[in-house]
Amino acid sequence: MLLTRSTKLRVRLSLLALLLLSGAARAQEQDAVPEAPSDAAATPALPARAAALDGMETPSDAAVASDLPARVAALEAVAGIVLRKPAAQDAGLVADVEAGLAALPPAMRRPPGGKLEFVLHPEAAPLGLGDGSKQHPDWSETREQFHLYRYAPTEERRAALRLSRLTDEETEHLWRRRAVVHAVMQRWDDAQGWSRRPQWRRLDGWVLPFERPLTWKESASITYAGAFSRARGQVNASLDLVTFAEELFVPAESLRADALPVDDQVRCQELSKARALAEFLAEARLGVLPARGDCPAFDTWADADALSHLEVLMVAATGRQPQSLFGHLLLRPVWREGAVVQGPGFERVVQLVALTGLESKGLGYLMKGMTGGYSTVFLTGTLGDVSHESLELEQRTIRRFRLSLTPGESRRMLERIWELERRGYLGYYFFTDNCAAALLFVLNGALEDGRRVKAPGTLWVLPTATLDTLAKTQVVDANGHAASLLEHIPDAFESTGERARRALAEQERLLARLAALLPSSALAPLRDVHRQLQSPEPGMRRQGHERLTHAVTTALDAARPRSRGETRDALHAYVAHAVRVERAAVDQAEGETLAIERERLVSLDLRGESAAKDGAADRQRLFEREDVLQRKLAVLDRTALLQQALESAVKRPPTPDELKALVRAEQTEAAFAAATDAQGTLNDGPLAEVDPRAFLASDHQRKTEAEAAWARGAQRDSGAARTVVSGGVDFPDVGSARPVVSLRTAAMGEALGDERLHGFQSSSELRVLDGELSVEPRWGVPRILGSSLTLVGYRTLLPELPQQRRSLSDALGWGAEARMSTDSDRALPYQALVRAEALGVVAASEHFDTFLAVGLGAQATMTWSQWRTAPAVGPRLSLAHRTGLPGPGGSALRLEAAYAPAWRAGTVSGFTDEADATLQVEWFLGRVAQWSVLLTPRAQVHWEGPLASWAGLRRSSASLPEGLARRRLALGVEIR
Repeated sequence: MLLTRSTKLRVRLSLLALLLLSGAARAQEQDAVPEAPSDAAATPALPARAAALDGMETPSDAAVASDLPARVAALEAVAGIVLRKPAAQDAGLVADVEAGLAALPPAMRRPPGGKLEFVLHPEAAPLGLGDGSKQHPDWSETREQFHLYRYAPTEERRAALRLSRLTDEETEHLWRRRAVVHAVMQRWDDAQGWSRRPQWRRLDGWVLPFERPLTWKESASITYAGAFSRARGQVNASLDLVTFAEELFVPAESLRADALPVDDQVRCQELSKARALAEFLAEARLGVLPARGDCPAFDTWADADALSHLEVLMVAATGRQPQSLFGHLLLRPVWREGAVVQGPGFERVVQLVALTGLESKGLGYLMKGMTGGYSTVFLTGTLGDVSHESLELEQRTIRRFRLSLTPGESRRMLERIWELERRGYLGYYFFTDNCAAALLFVLNGALEDGRRVKAPGTLWVLPTATLDTLAKTQVVDANGHAASLLEHIPDAFESTGERARRALAEQERLLARLAALLPSSALAPLRDVHRQLQSPEPGMRRQGHERLTHAVTTALDAARPRSRGETRDALHAYVAHAVRVERAAVDQAEGETLAIERERLVSLDLRGESAAKDGAADRQRLFEREDVLQRKLAVLDRTALLQQALESAVKRPPTPDELKALVRAEQTEAAFAAATDAQGTLNDGPLAEVDPRAFLASDHQRKTEAEAAWARGAQRDSGAARTVVSGGVDFPDVGSARPVVSLRTAAMGEALGDERLHGFQSSSELRVLDGELSVEPRWGVPRILGSSLTLVGYRTLLPELPQQRRSLSDALGWGAEARMSTDSDRALPYQALVRAEALGVVAASEHFDTFLAVGLGAQATMTWSQWRTAPAVGPRLSLAHRTGLPGPGGSALRLEAAYAPAWRAGTVSGFTDEADATLQVEWFLGRVAQWSVLLTPRAQVHWEGPLASWAGLRRSSASLPEGLARRRLALGVEIR
C-alpha cells in the first residue's frame, strides 16, 4: 500500500496511541476484577462505530478516525489482523472488525499464530460465513486466512432465533462482528486447547472416534440443534466453543438493548458454557469476564441460597413386574423450608426419561427403545406427579440417596438441570444410554477439580450398578473427612402397595395386642370384620368396612378404664391401616383401568411412528422462548397426558374380560369410599381423642427405624458385574478325585433373599449372562470340564396382596430361565434348556431373607453332540431354602434342589431323569478399603440317567443310580 507522507505520519501517531492504550488496558484487565454489571451490561458491551476499539481511534483526532487506510494499517500493526482489497476498502467491514475485536478482552485481541487475514469474497453465503465445504470454506488449510462472504439471510432456526427484533442491517453487522470473534477464538483454542479439556467436552457430551463402540467420528451426545449456537457448532467440540463465543461476546442486545428479554439472553440461558469459558480465560490470564448479572427466571427457580442438597431417587422394582426390574433413577433438589410453606406434592423432581409420547408399550415400543427410536430428556416435574405414577399406579417404592456435593457443585447442578431441561436431548438406548447414563451426564458436567464418575459399563449401564459406582467415589466432606459421594437416606418414599403390606403386618400385631386388652367376646366382631377385609372380592370388603364402625365401638366400650387409652390408640391404628390396604387396591385398579382405556382407543392413534418425534418437537418449541414458557403451564406428567387424551377419544366397546375388570374397579372404589367413611365417622366419634399427628409421627418413626436396621444388615452393592473364583475337588464315579478351578462371572446376579441397598427386591432373583467355566489344572493346557451360561433367569416369591388377587397365580410366585451348558463327561456334551415354574412359599420372613419355597413347572432341553441330537421335555420339581445368618452383609445358608423326569426323543429315546442339589454358605467377611469380601463354600451333587432300573439305596453305601454322577466341594471367593 502506497501512503502519502501526511498519511504515514498520522498512522505512526495512531500506532503510538494504540500501543499505549492497549498496554494500559491489558494491565488493568489483569490487575482488577470488574464489578458485577447491571442487566443491560452483563455481557461485554460493544461500543458504537465511533469508539470501535480501545486505542484504535483517537477521539481527539477525527482525521485519523476517518482515514480508512490508517485504520486498516492499525489493525495489522496492533492486532495482527490483515485486510486487503476489497475488504480493506469496505468501511462497514472495517468498522465491524474493529467492533468485533472490541467485544473481546484486551489481552485476546491479538490472536496467536501470526498474521490473520480476512478475505472477502463477492459471492453470497448464509450469514456471510463459510460452512466448511469446498464451495464456501471458512479457513485456509493453515488457518492463515479466514473467509468472509457477502451476507445472506439463513434458514437455520437456531442461528436466527434470538435475532427477530433486529433489522436486516443490524443482523448483518452482528454476524460480521461474530465472524471476527470466531476467527480470533479459533486461533486461541488451537493454541490453548480449551475445547479438548474435559470441563468443556462434558457439557455437550463430546466423544472422540472409537472412544465409545461404533463411534467413528467426533460427535456430541446431545442431538438437539438448539443446544448449539448454530449448526456449525455441531461439527466438533472446537467449533462448539468458537460458535458459542460468537454469541456470548456479540449477543443480540449489543446491537439493540431491547433485542431480547433478559431471561432469553445467552448469559441467562447458557450458564455452564459461559462459566467454563470464563474459567479458561482467567486461567490463561487473558481477562476476567463480567459476572452474568440477574436472571430473574433462573434465579427464582433455583433459589440457590436455600438449596439444602440433591438426592438421587431409585424407583425400585415391585417384585411382581419383571419389566420394572432394572429400576429407574431420578434427581431431586431439596430446598430448606422458607417463609412460604410448600406442600410435599409440589416439591420438584427431575425425571430422566425417554420421551415416548403416548405410544403404548408393546414389541415396537421395546424395539425402538433398544435401537435409538426415542430421545432421553430432562423433565422437571413435581413429587406429586412422580408419586401418582410410581408409588400409586405402579406401586414401586422409591429409595433415596444423598449426593455429597460441595456448595459450588450443587449450584452447578441447578444450572445444568435448567439448561438440560431446555436443550438436553440425548439419544436413548435401553442398555447403554438410559436414565443412569443421563444422571452421570448431568453430574459430570457439574463436578469440580476435574473429578469424573465413569459409567459402570460400556455395553450395559445399569441404574443399580451406577449407584454402586457413585457410592464408591470418594469425596471430602465439609469437615475434611473422606466420604462417599452417595449416601443412603433410610426414609424411602413408600409405595401404596408396600405400605399396604406393612399395614397388614401391623393389623395382625394390633389384633394380638387387643386380645390381651379385651375379652374375646368384645373382640369377636372386629375379628369377623378383619376376615372380611382380607377378601379378594371388593363387595365383601365394602360390607366389612360398613360393619367396622360397630365392631370398633363394641371393642372400645368393653375396654377397662385403665387400659381404655391404649385400646383406643390400637383401634385407631387398626382403622388407619385398614384404609391404607384399601388405598393400595384402588390404586392398582386405577392402573388397570388406564391400561384398558388405552387399548379401547379408536380415533386417537397413540402408536404412530411420529408420535414421539412430534412430542419432542412441540416441547422444543415451547422451551425456545423463556418469556413464553413462563406464561404457559407445561403438562409434563405422562399419566396426566394420557388421561386428557382419554377424555375426548372415541373408544370401542369393552370386551367381556375388560368389562369385568372395569366393574371390579368401580366396586373397589366403592369399598375404598366405605373405608374412608368409616374412618371419618370413628375419628369424629369414639376415636376423636386420638391425636392423628402423633399416630403419623410414630408410624413414620417405626418405618424409618426398620429401614435403617435393614440397611445396616444389607449389602451395599448391587449384583451387577460379579466375579467369583473357586477352587475345589470333584469326586466322579469313575477315577480318582481331581482338582477343579472355576471362574464365574455375571452381568447381573442377584439371588432370592439377597438384601442389597442398591439392588432389587429381596423377594426376586435376576440372573443375566451368568456363566461359570470349570477346568482341571494340570501340566500343560488345563482340561475344560464343563461350562454353563444362564442367558436370563428370573424368579419371584412375592404374591399379590390378598385383596388384589384375581386367580390362583396371584397367590404364587413364578420363575423362568434360559440356559446353555457343556459337560465333557456327558455322552451328548452340549445342552440348551428353557424352563418355567410356579413357586409356592411355605414360610418366609418379612424381607424374604429366610424362606422355604417349592416349585412345580416344566422344562424342555435339547442335548446334542457332533453326530446326534436328543430333545426332551418333562415336568420339574424344585425346592429352595435360605436361612439368614447373623452379621452384616446378608450372610446366609442356601439350599437348592431339583428333580426333572423327561421323555427324550431322537436317536436315544425313552425316559431319563435329572437331579441336582447344592448346599452353599455365603459368608460376608467385611470391607477392606472400598473392597468387600464374600466367601462361598459349596457342596454340589448332580446326577442324570434312567431312574427306573435303580434298586434303591444300598445298605452299605449311599450310592446313586446308574448314569452320570458328579460330586463337588468348592470354596469360592468374591471380591468387589
